[in-house]
Amino acid sequence: LSGKFQVGSFDIGLTSFSSGAIQMDGQGANVTGCDITSSSPQVKGLCSVVPSADVKMDTKAVLARYKINENFSVLGGMRQVSLKDSSVTTVQATYNLDATSKTGGVYGLAYERPEIALRLEIIRSEAISFGLSGTAESALPLTGSDMVVPEATTINFQTGIAEGTLLMASAHRVSWSSSQINVDVVGAGAGELDIDSAFTDTTTYSLGIGRALSDATAVNVSYSWEDGAGATSTDAFTMSNGSKTLSLGVRHTIGDMILSGGVSYTKVGDVSVTPTPGLTADYENNSVMSFGVKVGYSF
Repeated sequence: LSGKFQVGSFDIGLTSFSSGAIQMDGQGANVTGCDITSSSPQVKGLCSVVPSADVKMDTKAVLARYKINENFSVLGGMRQVSLKDSSVTTVQATYNLDATSKTGGVYGLAYERPEIALRLEIIRSEAISFGLSGTAESALPLTGSDMVVPEATTINFQTGIAEGTLLMASAHRVSWSSSQINVDVVGAGAGELDIDSAFTDTTTYSLGIGRALSDATAVNVSYSWEDGAGATSTDAFTMSNGSKTLSLGVRHTIGDMILSGGVSYTKVGDVSVTPTPGLTADYENNSVMSFGVKVGYSF
């Protein structure tokens, strides 16, 4: 849910949305007799290294834009990221995480030339660090554990290239390598229940064309791609090696109401995951089809 209104020389925007989730059920594949410490390949082969998880994060943000002149404006604001009560089960243990929330800044700069529909926007979001509390195996406390919502930089660009036609491009860089999840379990032998992620930085690029069919209706098509971190990984939460996405959208105006809808098809790269020696999860030939609808109203 988002809203925008004007206060003096400022445009103010408010938004609230579900910003992240990890929902997996790999441990449902476990077969009775699994023993990850066994030296027998047959016994170890009964184990699943894919975790089960129910983790959700919500974001609330307030942003303000101040227009310096007809061409330049600055943006700034805050975002609050909230982790819900969550659970994660791996082949080693079950972890329960307590709800928590933290706040970080957002700021940016925009340049516009309305006569050619040109807009260049740079937005940067600060990293947000959480201290994690909870338990492993229902009794062992998590101490010194933390996770980081990474800092991100987004560049958005658009310009008119013909009557009623827009060229659109964007780049979104996320600093995952400095935003790991670290879980330290007090009382675990030699850290056998500790978790350390192995995320790597990502950059997603997008290129698209928008075309007005009439005063009320416009369509767009875009292609997005993200390079992966390689065909192999040691992180049990890795499910793909990059992605390629084709999206189609339509926007229609009825009076003060704007209806938007779209469909995207994503092909994700194959990856082989080996978080534990002798155990591997292979993800191959996977794809995602997604649909979205948005309704906006001006008053």
